[in-house]
Amino acid sequence: MTATKALLFGGRRERAIGLVVGFSVAVAAVTAATLVASAVDLRPLETLSSRTLPVLVVHAPAPIAAVGAYARCGGPACLAVGVIPVVVLGSFLAVTGAIGAPGVDGSAWVAELTGSFLIRGVSSAFVGFCAGVTTALLADLVGFGSGS
Repeated sequence: MTATKALLFGGRRERAIGLVVGFSVAVAAVTAATLVASAVDLRPLETLSSRTLPVLVVHAPAPIAAVGAYARCGGPACLAVGVIPVVVLGSFLAVTGAIGAPGVDGSAWVAELTGSFLIRGVSSAFVGFCAGVTTALLADLVGFGSGS
């Protein structure tokens, strides 16, 4: 497989699946912990998870996509990392809205929130993917790359 094809479409399917599933589980676990901690009023867990959730949702897609691109997971897996926070948060908002949680009534702010997270996540993952591809190509050029 050529280096370009491996970088763009993925040469390591198991790593790509692990990347996407692992990040999904991490975002879902922190989101669930945040919701449970705020519902039960556990201050230490609520403080920890409320600080961890924005890092995972906003800041993590770029470096995770960069590492995925360097590991030759492919563009679709790396860009999926930018969509995962929106899907997880949207799912949790839909479920909490359906069961009647206070403050989640399906109003316009939910659509605005998920839309802004989608734009930010995908653009962040794209920048990270480009950085990872550049790093992988430069590493291959000097003979240090992770490619075969």
